[in-house]
Amino acid sequence: MANYDGLTPGQVLADASVAEFIKELGLGIAKAQKELDDNSVRQMQAFTEIQDGLGERSLLELGLMPAFYHYQHADVSVSLQLRLEVGKRDEFGFSASARLGDTRQRSSSSSSSESQSESGTSVETRQARLEYRADATGTLSVNGTQVVPAGQAPRVRLGSLRDQLVGGQGVEALVYSPPDTVLSISSDAPGHQVVTTSRSVAFTFTAAANGLIAIRDNVATDYVLNSGTTVSTSAQGDLAAYAEHVKSRVDAAGGFTTSLHPPHRPDEPRFGVYFDTGEAEFRNEDDRRSLTELARAFAATGTRVRLEGMTDRQGSAQKNLALGEARGRFVRDFLIANGVPEGQIELVESQGEQRAARANDDDGTPNQQWRATSIATPERDYYWLSLRSEGSALLDGIAPDLQGGGTGNGFVFLWQPASPDLSAFSVTVEGEAFPLDGTAVAGHAANAAEAYAHHLAAALNATATLRANQLGHVVEVMRASDTYEVELFSATSEQIELTGSEGLTVTRQFSRSRSREVESREGTSTAVAVGVSVDKRESRQFNMAVTGNSQISARLASVPPPELFVEAIQALQRERRS
Repeated sequence: MANYDGLTPGQVLADASVAEFIKELGLGIAKAQKELDDNSVRQMQAFTEIQDGLGERSLLELGLMPAFYHYQHADVSVSLQLRLEVGKRDEFGFSASARLGDTRQRSSSSSSSESQSESGTSVETRQARLEYRADATGTLSVNGTQVVPAGQAPRVRLGSLRDQLVGGQGVEALVYSPPDTVLSISSDAPGHQVVTTSRSVAFTFTAAANGLIAIRDNVATDYVLNSGTTVSTSAQGDLAAYAEHVKSRVDAAGGFTTSLHPPHRPDEPRFGVYFDTGEAEFRNEDDRRSLTELARAFAATGTRVRLEGMTDRQGSAQKNLALGEARGRFVRDFLIANGVPEGQIELVESQGEQRAARANDDDGTPNQQWRATSIATPERDYYWLSLRSEGSALLDGIAPDLQGGGTGNGFVFLWQPASPDLSAFSVTVEGEAFPLDGTAVAGHAANAAEAYAHHLAAALNATATLRANQLGHVVEVMRASDTYEVELFSATSEQIELTGSEGLTVTRQFSRSRSREVESREGTSTAVAVGVSVDKRESRQFNMAVTGNSQISARLASVPPPELFVEAIQALQRERRS
């Protein structure tokens, strides 16, 4: 019998040869059919023999034919019960005795046993898991204390749960993964204004003009920003100096905020999305806006991107690995929601805190540089200069215009400000239409992208079957029955008991238990002696039982022999007579 410690259910079934047993039942029917066929052939001798009592004729000559039998149908039913018991016990014993010459005697003994069930490489960090339904309204009880998530949208409620658990209740971090929802989502609004995927709706228009200039050549170039602004540049010592020169000239012209992005270099990502400690969502609106501008530029230019979620060295390595993965997924999903094809995105496996460790950050050091998802553009070997208008500045009549393709220096992306009236359009989710509403709300101007997203998310959350999260101008959509996978991390040795209700299910508890006994005595003695004994005992016990029943039901049908078969037998009989 195999050592079942640590095997998956599928591996246990394979060792128990369950599949082999079922296969043999099926082969039994095939073997029985072969016996029927052989019997049909064997009986031909009786039908072709000359019988004296029949006037020296055979049964075949008299018109009698042998019957052939076939299974018309055959069913196999199997019912099995497999029970596996695994016993595991580790014991460690220590005893010591000492007698001293000062007439004192002391003896002591100590024994301990430990059992634990936890995930990760470190015993000190324990994990629990929850399933959180998108429509959950329940509470989580932590050692009898009720934690009540607040808010309507799933991400808001999970954020509330995290805020109440982390830093108290013995919980180090809460990390969750959104449901992998695939829905039928569409819109009759213009495609450049409303982008839909199987999990999201994005209102892709902006209140500010945005542009992206590609700087490939160190040559004098005139850049037309609008009808009143032309920026003239001259060649510099090298391309890097020329790129800085272009930036300084655009800054001097005024009206725009600019950022210069050097070419891609290995292990030097040129973009990043930053997060607060323990979180994997945007810190603020500026971060969301910056990533949105990048997403629209990536989509328009076909730029391939590589993402990696990272963390600083606060907390355990297991928690940081899960958190880094969550940060990478968040940025990937946001890029896709904004129209970047999934094929343009490579999400590499997170290393958690390892980049911070290689940069010689001490364990426990907070560092915003590493609380990020890095965004690399590995195929870009030239500079980008991004522009965002301040106030009423426009990007109009731009030149050189390379939006349709081409080489050299010039604009490769332009995102003009707009606030369209989409009230005549709707978004359809799983066959249900939701009219678009751009009424001013929550500080957002009328017909702003964020206003449309706010109203759509509210309408979805008001249904019985759907739920939504609003991320600025993006609405994440899911079924009310979809679940978030939630991981809780704890570094405390205290017992933590979790109980969930109404859509919040505890699928794995924090589990660790210890017991220890100590005994000591004192007395008098004139002897001097010291004795120590240590023993360690380890045992494993496996017990497996397979019980059940099987049944084969079949129906036989008799059919006449094929004409060709009869003709062959008759011909053979005639040869024998001759």
